[in-house]
Amino acid sequence: MRALLVMVGLSLPAWAQPAADAPVSLADLEAGCRKGDGPACVELGFALEAKEPAKAVAVYRSACKKGVLAACSNLALMLRDARGAPKDLAEAAAVAKKACDGKNAPGCFHLGLVKDAANDFPGATKAYESACGLQVFQGCTNLGINLIKGVGVGADVKRGLELLETACAESVKKGVAYPSLRSCLVLGQLYEQGSKGVVANVDAAKRLYKVACYGGLEDACRRLGANAHGDGDGHGH
Repeated sequence: MRALLVMVGLSLPAWAQPAADAPVSLADLEAGCRKGDGPACVELGFALEAKEPAKAVAVYRSACKKGVLAACSNLALMLRDARGAPKDLAEAAAVAKKACDGKNAPGCFHLGLVKDAANDFPGATKAYESACGLQVFQGCTNLGINLIKGVGVGADVKRGLELLETACAESVKKGVAYPSLRSCLVLGQLYEQGSKGVVANVDAAKRLYKVACYGGLEDACRRLGANAHGDGDGHGH
């Protein structure tokens, strides 16, 4: 396995700082959505998800029918999770596929999640492949894991490890739209266990756990803590 490399201006004077945009109200989003502003509908649906999920579903569903792909993508997860509407994996898959077919990157990843929920593992793996191709690194992570385990596809450990390495390295870069520090955590586990063609290396595992921990993954922090007493000797476990 090749080595994993993780890369862990002038200020304007106060008078020249651009003025902050005025916050957009819910009423503004509703007005924009009624006028056919797709992004406003997506923002409106997102704003409604927590407190008025049924209304969010209605907004997303209406916008999706009008071809707003981001709305289709968001609707898929709400239908998968029975938030604001009864669980409907068939409709969830249909709207996620519509988003993915239109090259909406999150839509492809959400299609994979919906297919997983339906136990359609070949379909999930295919969707994760599409998401990964659109640089959704969560998709690359799930695809890599499936390739390593042979879930929904013939096992290909070499390619699976390469995908995890790429997803981890890219996910710590600034400007990556869809990061997946979970890839770093999974790689750390493989290094710690010395499995799937990876030579055991606890120091490498700790470095990967540290990256994921700094990114907010609690499981990585716990694993890092469990290995902390081994700092310096390479034998912590």
